[in-house]
Amino acid sequence: MNQKGLPLKKRMLGFTVSMTLALIFAGCNASTGTGPTGGDAGAEEEPTKKVKITQVTNWFAQPEHGGQYTALAKGYYEEEGIDMTIEPGGPQVSSMQIVASGKAQFGMGQADEVLTARDSGIPVVAIAAVFQKSPQAMLFHADADITDFEDLDGRNVYTAPGSGYWDFIKKKYNLNEVKDMAYTGQFVNFIEDKNAVTQSYITSEPFTLKQQGIEIKYLLTYDAGFQPYSNVLYTTEEFLKGNPDVVKGFLAASVKGWNYYKDNYEEMNEVLKEKNPDLTREGMKYGAEQEMQLIFTEETDTHGMGIMTEERWTKLQSDMYDLGLLKNKEDIAGVFTTAYLPQAE
Repeated sequence: MNQKGLPLKKRMLGFTVSMTLALIFAGCNASTGTGPTGGDAGAEEEPTKKVKITQVTNWFAQPEHGGQYTALAKGYYEEEGIDMTIEPGGPQVSSMQIVASGKAQFGMGQADEVLTARDSGIPVVAIAAVFQKSPQAMLFHADADITDFEDLDGRNVYTAPGSGYWDFIKKKYNLNEVKDMAYTGQFVNFIEDKNAVTQSYITSEPFTLKQQGIEIKYLLTYDAGFQPYSNVLYTTEEFLKGNPDVVKGFLAASVKGWNYYKDNYEEMNEVLKEKNPDLTREGMKYGAEQEMQLIFTEETDTHGMGIMTEERWTKLQSDMYDLGLLKNKEDIAGVFTTAYLPQAE
């Protein structure tokens, strides 16, 4: 099974975050990195010396990271004075833990992950949202007679443990007769059960299943009202305070990379394939086409790529608190900032 087809880690983020928060907190306390890596800046150094920076994504290289890899390949980070390294995530990789420990300066995750981390004392700050709408969806067979979330009741539904969106959907739509099934990344049971429903990302599983001759439809969890930003870029409070110009340069290059990838994704997918040979060109093309409607929206048309709003963050925090996923409601102003986005200049 290739890495693109069944991105299990992304589907089980809620479970993974809860299991690693203690380790993250320990890493935060141990971290002494108040600035970027790469050595002390002495008087003899040339002013053009690049700052060594590492960002870690939330999975192996794929179209969902296209703008980041484009910014690296096109030299946009270098233009901002950054010597960038991109480390891929994976099933045993927690970008939150790595960033909190100071081993990387920037990470990628979901908005609800950021809130969960901060609720446990991990001082990370969201600085941009790649996806305005999450690609998370409830997937079902095309002839399953499902048109809305109410129709999921009474079915076997495969989700990962700790999936906040599923708790939200069950509560909002009174899904009292569903049978919760453990999502494992395997689709055999779903394929055999024509009435079953499974979690998925619309950028990957629909294509994979169609290649097997299975016709499917889906409902975006965003449309149910649980609306975390996805592939959020974040850093620590400490790094943000000590290195504002690096953060600005990182975001300027990243946004430039995404704007280029939007119109040239087939060209830049070759870079992704070099990083992750398991990807297919057809699958990458499908994923890129699907994600554009989720990344570039009316909101970004008005306010620029990466924008986040207090209203969205506040609602997500309230939803998670009401579901018992957060212990506290902190001042949302400390959770995110858009002050370092290029359009904020």
